[in-house]
Amino acid sequence: MSAATSAADIATRLLGGAPGLYRAVIEATEPGLVAGTGFVDPGTALGPEGRWRLLVAEGERVAAGQPLVELIGPAPSLGIAEDYVLGPLGFASGIAQRAAQFREAAPPGLSVACGGWKKLPHALKPLLRAGLAVAGVVPRLVAGDFVYVAKNAVILLGGVPAAIAAGRAVGHGPVAIQVKSVAEAVTAVELGAGIVMVDTGDLADLAAVHAELTRRGQREGLTLAFGGGVRLEDLGHAAASGADAVDVGRAILDAPLLDLRMRVIGPHAA
Repeated sequence: MSAATSAADIATRLLGGAPGLYRAVIEATEPGLVAGTGFVDPGTALGPEGRWRLLVAEGERVAAGQPLVELIGPAPSLGIAEDYVLGPLGFASGIAQRAAQFREAAPPGLSVACGGWKKLPHALKPLLRAGLAVAGVVPRLVAGDFVYVAKNAVILLGGVPAAIAAGRAVGHGPVAIQVKSVAEAVTAVELGAGIVMVDTGDLADLAAVHAELTRRGQREGLTLAFGGGVRLEDLGHAAASGADAVDVGRAILDAPLLDLRMRVIGPHAA
């Protein structure tokens, strides 16, 4: 017997004595920003007698106590339907709320990205993207095609020169490369990198790279990015240190869920 079947069987045994249809709502217990509505689908759990509808739009700001979803169905179906609603909405909306804080705190001209895909299970990645989209935080450093050469790829390829050459040979747009020093940044730009990511998490390294590239006249037309444990309070300092973009990881990925609950209103008159 599968876990899903077991849950439905238990709900039927527990709630089967409650006749007719009932109405319930999923509501927020706190203010928030709604995301992930496209992943809400409790229809299967509600069965042929049930129905449901969204009461809010993607990207809508909601107040504590505001209903987000209406559910109508037999009592046993309502007993398991919340499993199909709370998780997607809560996770994506939590990401949206935290990402929006970063977007709103960013100085004008500073792009905020969240590209830490590998830090989440595959099943959560679409919900992450939904939350980021609502907040206006991009999932990639720059728009369009580019070849990202991470620090491990630089090591595997034998250094920055070989890594830039390999990236350009891919032919999929400008090369973005992670660097850890001023010397690596200068070499990368001289060899044709279009995006340089200072991924040390140290703002002093970012400032030093920006200053040296500016001194050499190599800053024009280059996207200078910064990553490594970026926090909300780092955004202004990153922009002042020369960053065009920041890549925020765990500070967004670890966002708390938007707290939701299902509340049964009572019997539903057909």
